[in-house]
Amino acid sequence: MKCNNVKRILGIVLALCFLVGLSSVTRAATGPIVSTKWLSKNLHKKGLVILDVRTFEKYEKSHIPGAVKAFGPWQTMNEKFVGFMMPPVYRLVEMLRSYGVSNDSFVVVYDHGMTSQDTAKSARVIWTLHFLGHTKCAILDGGFNAWDQAELPETKKPTIPVRGDFSASIVASKVITLDDVKKRLGSHKTIFVDARDPMEHFGHEKKAHIPRYGHLPGSLLMPADALTIGGQNFSPAFLRKADELSQLARGVGIPTNKNVEIVVYSNHGLQAALVYFVLNDVLGYKNVRLFDGSILEAAKAKDVPMNMYSWGWTECKK
Repeated sequence: MKCNNVKRILGIVLALCFLVGLSSVTRAATGPIVSTKWLSKNLHKKGLVILDVRTFEKYEKSHIPGAVKAFGPWQTMNEKFVGFMMPPVYRLVEMLRSYGVSNDSFVVVYDHGMTSQDTAKSARVIWTLHFLGHTKCAILDGGFNAWDQAELPETKKPTIPVRGDFSASIVASKVITLDDVKKRLGSHKTIFVDARDPMEHFGHEKKAHIPRYGHLPGSLLMPADALTIGGQNFSPAFLRKADELSQLARGVGIPTNKNVEIVVYSNHGLQAALVYFVLNDVLGYKNVRLFDGSILEAAKAKDVPMNMYSWGWTECKK
């Protein structure tokens, strides 16, 4: 009996050690942003999956050891022929499995790290993972640019991942459709946040493929470009510090109530993903939703009003 008890206890101890090993990389990461120092120390941790979302050309030239070539497609044409939308769930699941992602994986995403637009590519992946129910993920602060400037190891050898067994558990509240947006326009219960450039919000400029000028009525302007310090004194696109981002959010008029419903949008959901990441992951807002079709879809709908030559925050006061 004593021998059997010892064996049983030993088995439990070994099982616990195994589980601790799987979760160690997750526990070692203290938040949704990891540094190059942290990643360099954890490159070989069990359960870590590193996704390189730069172009294939950049990946093949040089990448972080162990990183998987994961350029996409993270956005594609949907059945209504609206471009830059989230692909069907089954395609995303298959793609993530091919990248080696399982439900217990800790996923670190990195981009080129030169501009806020680069960081938005990583944020779009994070938002997609959140929608699929996977929250064990983080952005590499400063992206590959920060890694390169720190003179950390790089390689040209492609990573062939072991296929993962990821399965989705959809969190529908992470996304909002055009019909839902129409119902919320004019409501004081929903805060709309425009992540585009100020002149696009104002209605003075627009992308050639966007049908109309302007912004959704009452939208607050929080330009994605202001959320990193990319390009300042040749710095990589590091995210601004949390207290500075909090001050920025207050400055643009976002309420301090962390439970308020916030809908973020941009031209086609890329810059919006960076604002989503800052509000949801860094500042702790609990009800942030991304309008996947964004202005590209809304501007095509004749029954959606768009205001020009004004700022949304002034309309909120009317």
